[in-house]
Amino acid sequence: MKKIATICITLCITCFCYAQSDWKEISDSLALESRVRADIVLSKFDTISGKKILYSLLNKDYYIIFQLDNYYKEYVVTIDSICNILVIKEVGNDKEIEKLKAKKFLPKNKRKLLKQLKENREIISDAFNANQYCTELITSLPNATYIAGVPSYFVMKDENNKRYGEYSLSSITTPCPINPNLWAYLIRKLSENID
Repeated sequence: MKKIATICITLCITCFCYAQSDWKEISDSLALESRVRADIVLSKFDTISGKKILYSLLNKDYYIIFQLDNYYKEYVVTIDSICNILVIKEVGNDKEIEKLKAKKFLPKNKRKLLKQLKENREIISDAFNANQYCTELITSLPNATYIAGVPSYFVMKDENNKRYGEYSLSSITTPCPINPNLWAYLIRKLSENID
């Protein structure tokens, strides 16, 4: 009887471990698909050099930030299932900041907007510090306390296209693998600008 129980327990553990390894392979292959699609989207911007941040939802909607000297260019890109670009929309946050700064008098709501835009610039500026990111592709967080939402992908690439902070996880994962303020900014800007 003990032998039968031992065999059953061993089989259960083996099945569980096998299922876990299958899940790891599936999540890794989905992450690699996200990486390939992100690289295709970024290839459309080859003329813009420098560091870049890319965040996507469902491998369909992308928010891209390029760091250029002392300013940033931001884009929303939507692709179809075979990676054809459907929409490229430039988001002009730096232009908005300069326009507001140029005015002599700002009403309270515009001062508040300018303050928010400057705070967003600081979040983005900090996001390009490669030292805060790991260099491994993250496809699971064993210590996650909450996981929900659609598949998301994030990567920060330096001038040499080395990847930092790369992950492929559910869009709402706690703890967040990147700065939560950056994550909130990316989600908000993407949702404001997709059709």
